[in-house]
Amino acid sequence: MSFFEKFRVRPMLAGGAALAIVLATAACGASTTPPGSTTAASSAGSAASSGAATSGAEAESVPTPLNLNLAKVDSLNAMLPDKFKQSGTIIVATDPTYPPNEFLPEGSNTPVGMDIDLINAVGQVLGLTVTVEPASFDGIIAGLNAGRYDVGISSFTDTKEREQSVNFVTYFTAGTSIMVPAGNPKNIQSATDLCGLPVGAQNGTTQLDQLTDATVEGSVVKACQDAGKEPPVAQGFPKQTDVNAALVAGRIDAYMADSPVVDYAVKVTGDRFQKVGGDEGAAPYGIAIPKEPAELTPAIQAAMQHLIDTGAYTKILDNWGLTGGAVTTSQINGAIY
Repeated sequence: MSFFEKFRVRPMLAGGAALAIVLATAACGASTTPPGSTTAASSAGSAASSGAATSGAEAESVPTPLNLNLAKVDSLNAMLPDKFKQSGTIIVATDPTYPPNEFLPEGSNTPVGMDIDLINAVGQVLGLTVTVEPASFDGIIAGLNAGRYDVGISSFTDTKEREQSVNFVTYFTAGTSIMVPAGNPKNIQSATDLCGLPVGAQNGTTQLDQLTDATVEGSVVKACQDAGKEPPVAQGFPKQTDVNAALVAGRIDAYMADSPVVDYAVKVTGDRFQKVGGDEGAAPYGIAIPKEPAELTPAIQAAMQHLIDTGAYTKILDNWGLTGGAVTTSQINGAIY
């Protein structure tokens, strides 16, 4: 396994930090919930700080949510545990600070993004109303096991360690990338170029583990030790937009994040950020599901596979410009490390 193995590796303050607001809140024309789909049950925080105007070019580059209004598939609905057949609803946790996968448009508390469109479509074919609850990324799995949420979709990497706590239904593949300021002033090209430098990642991610722990797969700490260099000066942040802000403000020299997030940041912000090196450690994203009731996991897997087989899945990924991470088969617990 190569250097980065990802997990999903987030609002901004004033001045130079306005860039991260753009990433989290760029106008996407989706301040209301798509009809017959998601409702936002709570707001874990506003997406926007004041004074974060988005230029016309940036606004045009941000897709609008895609609600396919899919019909219920009776055979899929029949797979659900009785609890969900009776309630007709499913509560989904997400950390909406990770554009383009999940984020809050400016002035709205309703999450949007690729993951949100996918879970809406899953709910539609299962015959369920999806209620999305914003949550802290590093608290979602605990919340699932405490019964606060039914499932979590938040760019989770399916890992063997996490499979001990929850099940995963895979739906996407992403790698890890390095982001630096435009011009790459530190000439960072690889893992060992991060040695001794302040480097950021979001709390609760495998990227942060790789920056702090020599024993994990793809450890940057170990790569630096093997090269006879000091480890990175790792800095964890509650949200990916906070990581973006720190890079803009010069508090870190680079950060590590999922490849679609890095690519999107470069696209939306123009000349402020620069991606360096290649995408490393490709691994599957998974919808996180509690072990019980056991019937829920195969029902969601079958619904996701139905979306893939019918082309609805491709329409959603294409809408967000993310078809490069498409899969042809959804698996239950498909971790590769």
